[in-house]
Amino acid sequence: MEGIGRKQFDAIDIVVFTGMLGISAVVGIYQAYKSRKNPNAVKEYLVGGQNMSIFPISMSLIASYISGIAILGLPAEMYVYGTQFWCVIIADCFVSLTMAIVYLPVFYGLQITSSYEYLELRFNHVVRLIGSTIFLIKMLLYIPLVIYVPALAFNQVTGINLHMIASIVCAVCIFYTTLGGLKAVVWTDAIQTIVMFGGVIAVAVLGTLKVGSVSEVWKRNVDSGRIEFFNMDTNPTVRNTFWSVVVGNYLNWLATCSVNQAMVQRCLAMPNLKKSNITIMIMAVGIVTIVSLSCYTGIVIYAAFYDCDPISTKQIRKSDQLLPYFVMEMAQSIPGLPGLFVSGVFSAALSTMSTGLNSMSGVIYEDMIKPWLKKPMTEVAISRIIKLTVVIIGVICVALVLLVEKLSGLIQVGKSLSGITAGPLLGIFTLGMFFPFANSTVHW
Repeated sequence: MEGIGRKQFDAIDIVVFTGMLGISAVVGIYQAYKSRKNPNAVKEYLVGGQNMSIFPISMSLIASYISGIAILGLPAEMYVYGTQFWCVIIADCFVSLTMAIVYLPVFYGLQITSSYEYLELRFNHVVRLIGSTIFLIKMLLYIPLVIYVPALAFNQVTGINLHMIASIVCAVCIFYTTLGGLKAVVWTDAIQTIVMFGGVIAVAVLGTLKVGSVSEVWKRNVDSGRIEFFNMDTNPTVRNTFWSVVVGNYLNWLATCSVNQAMVQRCLAMPNLKKSNITIMIMAVGIVTIVSLSCYTGIVIYAAFYDCDPISTKQIRKSDQLLPYFVMEMAQSIPGLPGLFVSGVFSAALSTMSTGLNSMSGVIYEDMIKPWLKKPMTEVAISRIIKLTVVIIGVICVALVLLVEKLSGLIQVGKSLSGITAGPLLGIFTLGMFFPFANSTVHW
């Protein structure tokens, strides 16, 4: 497969991929130039001056939610284990409602820059510091994983060194995030979300045409017993049931999104709560759409290979390679498809990384630097500190990408790290909002 990939990732594919990176860099330069004379430099950098419009924020939320892990992992999940996991879209809808009704009004009412400011207002500074630290650990462990997965896919379809492409892409991401702040992150996210949708839709449509029709795709999966949506088995040892997928992912995504600084920061960039809630609803529709497209792609791949499994025939080593392999199979007759596919997967990764860098820099300044300042600093000085923080965090993430490949079971590692870090954060915030009798005994 690697030999085929090197032959087929031609000039058109390179133009498509470098074009996506180039546009992202230009957006960062433009936003930095546009906001160069803004007197509220810090507010502009961290929350976009709180005057962002609905479209880019909605696209940014979608991009932050979907990573390259999901785009590559969901089709593999459908191919190997069937469609039960597709019910995860139900969990997504309920998470969006919970965010809009329960958590977001609290943060918006307080008009805070860091969601962890709430923990100090509700409890004390130590609790805020613990919350911020847990968030930083989570993002520092998650971002390298998010970058490694699409870099691995890129390596599979081109043969280009994994570490080299990961470093180049991360450097572009650090560049535009440092220069343009939240507005650059949000607008590049919007562009990358469109590219991501384009890549996923192209593979789903062309794959269906390769099989013959939607009905033929469905028939081959029904005949193999892969179509399953409502397995109500309560046995916790069964890999996927309706309860584990819907309830489990509801709690997992609620922890990841509702009190996550990256999500809250984008919602607070809107001028009022009503517009913030609209963006949340649009985000829900976007997530359901792209998750469904990715899941559908999985059953398309199964229908295409139902009589010749590339895993059992040793054409690929593991199921995570199914989507890149399928794309390269189709690319023999469709120029530019590998470039669009890789751009889509990397777009998901770039948006997650840029969002993480921007939100982490805000948390580090607001929660860890600002409280210790002896005297007020100028907006320009603060802005420089935040930008330097973005660069340092970005370099650390690039270094950690080099270590991620030493791990086995990347998806499981990601979910485990998410549960360990996001779960306690959700618990702290929920305790504060729903249990008024739970108070701090010591005020620092």
